Amino acid sequence: MTPVFAHITVPVDGSATAQRGVDFALELAAGGGTVTFCSIVDPTVLSIPAAEGAALDFGPLLTVLDEDAAFFCNQAASLAAAAGIVALTCVVHGERVPALLSACRAGGSDAIVIGTHGRTGVERALLGSMAEGLLRGSDVPVVVTHEDDESRTGPVLVAIDRSPAAQAALEEAVLIACARGDAVLLVHVSEDANPPGDAAYATLERAAVYARAHGLSVSLVERRGNPAEQIVRAADEAESCMIVMGTHGRTLIPGLLLGSVAAAVVERARIPVATIRRSGRAHREPRVSAPPRSETVA
Repeated sequence: MTPVFAHITVPVDGSATAQRGVDFALELAAGGGTVTFCSIVDPTVLSIPAAEGAALDFGPLLTVLDEDAAFFCNQAASLAAAAGIVALTCVVHGERVPALLSACRAGGSDAIVIGTHGRTGVERALLGSMAEGLLRGSDVPVVVTHEDDESRTGPVLVAIDRSPAAQAALEEAVLIACARGDAVLLVHVSEDANPPGDAAYATLERAAVYARAHGLSVSLVERRGNPAEQIVRAADEAESCMIVMGTHGRTLIPGLLLGSVAAAVVERARIPVATIRRSGRAHREPRVSAPPRSETVA
């Protein structure tokens, strides 16, 4: 097995949700990858008591936050060392999403893995809102895990359409599948009630040709209905181990991702979901582990 990503950044905060991200990052880095565990101290949280009239000396409080952050990083690094994976640690200050993205760029990471509850409203955990910000702003793949993710051995599901974002997702998914030795499930969802047309089949076929050229076993699925619901349902039926999909990230309305499809899939899925904004590794060809195998059309 080769590492799925050469260098992964993982935010940690000591929670069980973050721990799931740590565990999956170590799985993706197995075989020679490096993981940077990053804990973020946001000084603005200390302004809340001050705004309510409390007189506080922020110095000792920041020291405690820094010590806790370093502890979380070192705890995760110990797990990496036990697994034979190179680990780095960093404690950064600032707003959580910009600070993490800055640390990711500075360290040269080519992916971010983050744990989230994937829920909305008052149930959303600290890392949940952070995951949303990363999906909108990260230029490298963001892999979102959930505390209650299922462990599956099925294919890597790729959401396919004719957009550049979907093409980037396909390229990334092929790299992931080749590194892990997984098959690929290509899924096209149309909200049109009419039967799929030639364009949908052609889109799937082009994607299949690309995946097969790298020695991967490929299955095709065409669905109609709500895109997020159908993507998650197809993943469940195929026992998929992971979902990979493209997203434009930023939109005119904060929080909307490709019509909220990516956000909805992250919320509903109980397997890791990787979102790709652009092709950051297209220059590197995946290792072909086997000759092309026959395609199954579903």
